[in-house]
Amino acid sequence: MKIKLYRFNPMTDSESRFDSYNVPAASNWTVMDVLDYISENLDSTIAYFKHGACDHGICGRCALRVNGIAKLACSTEIAEEETLEITPINEKVIRDLVVKP
Repeated sequence: MKIKLYRFNPMTDSESRFDSYNVPAASNWTVMDVLDYISENLDSTIAYFKHGACDHGICGRCALRVNGIAKLACSTEIAEEETLEITPINEKVIRDLVVKP
């Protein structure tokens, strides 16, 4: 599956960009699993809220936009053939997918 991931670090970047990744997604994977795979195997520099805090769709810290629609990364399952564009939930970007509430 192809992933287009929003990237922006206000400390080093003057403009935002998208990086593309090819991920061998498995059935029953969530968006969080995709982000974990990218972080662990392809690019350890991506910034996102990881599983640690909740992983049950309760806290909302992992909220982001998937193909333009607001979702929780920890509970949104994906289809294996899908192409995903993952962007921050709002415009208050701290870094990549991490935003101020």
